[in-house]
Amino acid sequence: MTKPRLRLVASTTENRTVTPRRSKNGTLRTREHLTIDEVERLIEAAKDNRYGHRDALMVLLAFRHGLRAGEVVDLRWDQIDFKTATLHIRRLKNGTPSTHPLTCFVGARPPVAIGGQWMSLRHSSMPL
Repeated sequence: MTKPRLRLVASTTENRTVTPRRSKNGTLRTREHLTIDEVERLIEAAKDNRYGHRDALMVLLAFRHGLRAGEVVDLRWDQIDFKTATLHIRRLKNGTPSTHPLTCFVGARPPVAIGGQWMSLRHSSMPL
């Protein structure tokens, strides 16, 4: 059974290479971090949804403590010690676990107060 629509393709001896499509980060961006003003705008933008208070807290913690997205998502309430105001971080990518103090910057609300407020909002909105 021959298939008339099929035909042989001539082979080529030319080696073809794929050119890079994207420039390196150093040439695209002048810096690899956010400024405090940009983080504040990001926090305000995060507040514009159903779980805005929680999302703003996650952005704030990630910025202040240098957390990866997976580390922020992996946080549990038992990792936060409200009495001593410390945060216990389990690092990803073979990092060393660490304990961070939950202190505030000048003029900013401490994350412990924000977390406590989020907990009270969360419990008040839960059905009985």
